[in-house]
Amino acid sequence: MNAAAAWAGRLERWIDALLALMLAAMVVTVFYQVFGRYVLGRAPAWSEELARFLLLFLTLLGTVSALRSGSHISVTMLFDGASPRVRHLLFWLRDLALATVLALMAWQGALFASINAGQASPAFEIPMAIPYASMPVCAALMLLQLVLARLSGKPAPVSGGEGDTMISDTRG
Repeated sequence: MNAAAAWAGRLERWIDALLALMLAAMVVTVFYQVFGRYVLGRAPAWSEELARFLLLFLTLLGTVSALRSGSHISVTMLFDGASPRVRHLLFWLRDLALATVLALMAWQGALFASINAGQASPAFEIPMAIPYASMPVCAALMLLQLVLARLSGKPAPVSGGEGDTMISDTRG
């Protein structure tokens, strides 16, 4: 295992732990909100906002986690009948296209977050740049995972969909 693969593994474990903590916090928050609304007769104002922010980060961080395992939805028509050489080229094209989109998402997401930095959230009164930062942060993390996978020689596989078959770049 090379250094890039080790870093990618560490990053993946860190993100998975963060996802677990955020999911637990979201479950507790939503439970407290329901308890407050139906048992106490008044839901706390902050619980819905926190649940929304957690859902936003959970969704986008989940995409980072899904990238390395090849869990994203994919159309494999081109990969299915391709020779190893063509498949290798297709993996490179996929990764270049994905890197371009992720770089644009990180850049435009950072611009969007900075534009909305002066707006405050209703309940927490924190800058809306914090929840809006989820897009550039997660896009940058996905880009980092993509680069680390390429440097490790093991690009993210493509999910074949049927029977959970995975299509890998055998040439690395």
